[in-house]
Amino acid sequence: MRYIIFILVFVSFLGACSEDKFTTYDSDRYVYFTKGITADSITESFFFYPGEDTHEINLELAFAGMPVEENMAYRVDVDESLSTAVKGTDFDYEPDQTWEAGKEKDTLVVKLIKTAKLENQMVRVVLKLTPTKDFSLGPANNAKSQRLAFTSKAIAPSWWTSDIVRYYLGEYSDAKYAKFIEVTGISDMNNMGPTELRYYSLRLKYHLVEMKNAGTPVMDGDVEMTVPIVG
Repeated sequence: MRYIIFILVFVSFLGACSEDKFTTYDSDRYVYFTKGITADSITESFFFYPGEDTHEINLELAFAGMPVEENMAYRVDVDESLSTAVKGTDFDYEPDQTWEAGKEKDTLVVKLIKTAKLENQMVRVVLKLTPTKDFSLGPANNAKSQRLAFTSKAIAPSWWTSDIVRYYLGEYSDAKYAKFIEVTGISDMNNMGPTELRYYSLRLKYHLVEMKNAGTPVMDGDVEMTVPIVG
């Protein structure tokens, strides 16, 4: 009986060690994008960068596994089956990358190129990680691909969230965004707190009220432009 108990305890101990070994990634190194391919896909427009013919996007990568104690190689390729943009024409980047020793994260720089076709369409590129001798892909729940969509048309900026719609500026439209930029002098409310969001939203509201009182309401298509901010 004691022998059987000893065996069971010993097997449990080995299982715990094995689980701990996996948890601390004492095995391969796995590289992945910190942003995924669906909800965290990136959409950009040259509309936000007047005068620029190129614009750089920084994609962050991380790894799981043993520390990187010397420079190591990883690779990023284009998933041609999912991409409509052409490397070297619509965008560019270096596929073969070096992960420097001691770094916890790395950055892949992708250069978007403003071409004539972006004036009336959006193109996309899907980048995928490729295994190398230094890095495997995974674990399974980590992002192995990253999607970029870009255009030159006016689009709703990423900061125009459901909260902005509900409490501050209302539904997005190209006309409203252009008027917001004209009145406030800014095009980006990323990382702003409630006080700043309220301040800039009210500036647009007061301008709309002033124009209406002057008998020249600002129109958004066939309807008068309004914002829901209270104040």
